[in-house]
Amino acid sequence: MDLSQHDVMMTWVSLVHAGTYLPRALSQHLQEELGISLAEQDLLKQLKTGSGEMKLVELSRRIYLSKAGVTKMVTRLETAGLITRVQSETDRRVVLARLTAKGEKVLDRSRTLLVAWVEKNLRDHLTPMQLLALRDSLETLLKGHDRWAGQLKHLRPA
Repeated sequence: MDLSQHDVMMTWVSLVHAGTYLPRALSQHLQEELGISLAEQDLLKQLKTGSGEMKLVELSRRIYLSKAGVTKMVTRLETAGLITRVQSETDRRVVLARLTAKGEKVLDRSRTLLVAWVEKNLRDHLTPMQLLALRDSLETLLKGHDRWAGQLKHLRPA
């Protein structure tokens, strides 16, 4: 089957719109339920995977945000009691962000909310076949651009 240029462009427009709208809607849901955005949830998750603490510059690299953006986010999360800033024991010039017990609880709750939201919002609108086709298509697209490194392997059943 040969697709028209219009079909290809409409697919692109739909992909861009979905890629913008869905993360914003999920972020708004997390904000309403827990007081954190999707980006802040990602920062907390990165801290958890980094043994609970990490340099701000490393966080900046991991969540694709400027150092100034990370600093602002860390300040907000610190004010909320979800993280603290500490000096590195090996280099006093280095500041680390450290996940607090409250931050771990919020992160755990956010995972549950995130999975439930994604489940509901995909299953309510796509058939199982459409869902699998979308997954396979996006994975193929990312592989074609050398942007797939099995990012979601931690979600796949063993």
